[in-house]
Amino acid sequence: MEDPATEFELMTVVGMLYFLEAGCDIVVLEVGLGGRMDSTNVIPAPEVAVITNIGLEHTRELGDTLAQIATEKSGILKSGCDAVLYHQSGEVEEVILAACRHQGIPLTLTNPEGLRVLESGRDGQTFTYRDRGAFHISLLGRYQLYNAATALEVAAALVRRGWKISEEAVRQGLRAAVWPARMELARRNPDVLLDGGHNPQCMGALRRSLEELYPNRKIFFLTGVLSDKDYPSMLGELLPLSKQFVTITPDSDRALSAGELAQYLRQAGAEAQPCGSVSEGIQTVLDLAQPNDVVCVCGSLYMIGEARHALGLC
Repeated sequence: MEDPATEFELMTVVGMLYFLEAGCDIVVLEVGLGGRMDSTNVIPAPEVAVITNIGLEHTRELGDTLAQIATEKSGILKSGCDAVLYHQSGEVEEVILAACRHQGIPLTLTNPEGLRVLESGRDGQTFTYRDRGAFHISLLGRYQLYNAATALEVAAALVRRGWKISEEAVRQGLRAAVWPARMELARRNPDVLLDGGHNPQCMGALRRSLEELYPNRKIFFLTGVLSDKDYPSMLGELLPLSKQFVTITPDSDRALSAGELAQYLRQAGAEAQPCGSVSEGIQTVLDLAQPNDVVCVCGSLYMIGEARHALGLC
């Protein structure tokens, strides 16, 4: 074959067949790359098209500006659907709004001013949104509140389109939501967090979440990165929080070696100890941390599975 199907394209086909056989009422299709040319975009107009927070990632394929990437994302907007957009930069919102107007699509923008945090801690977060009463999520990180608000807007759009979704079902859904490897509290004393963020935008969100959740706590990072990522900017988000790093080599032919990463961190003024495997890295960082400290495993999704195994989670 001159142009063989990719792994993601094959998974998309398998998923479609499974959904058909299972007789699903609603299917959530997550775009793999961009939107306009993505394999998930073979469907006719969806009930609701959702565009979440857009960052500078996959720039080689999608363009090197937020406006260009937003244009690719807008390819999922089709006449006959509703659209929900996560509130973000003006240049992104301008592109999406123009696309919705062109297609005659009603657009709902999440309203950060309508969100009020009632309680936030290691056991989750309780908030109100648009005066709808209190909702609780077990997910950590301030950005998850905005993700939850986006989900609330999607549920409201489905209700407007005739779907029967009760307020209690929405509350239970948010309460039960689990998101592995996104500020995932895997262990306590010391607290061990797993986060698969692998770009500067994700690292910035992780930094702000750690600052809010663990003020004045000593943090140790176990990290590994891919060489084709903007790891100087990623690490630049983390270095103000800690100078204590343990490095590993993710399981990818694109990985930056643990030794090279440790050398970079030392040149940036941090202490960095390279390890030969994720399990060795987990043991090393746990030996360094005291019960009241915090361990954060981050930098690449390629290492999270091994980290979960080393921690006895699977």
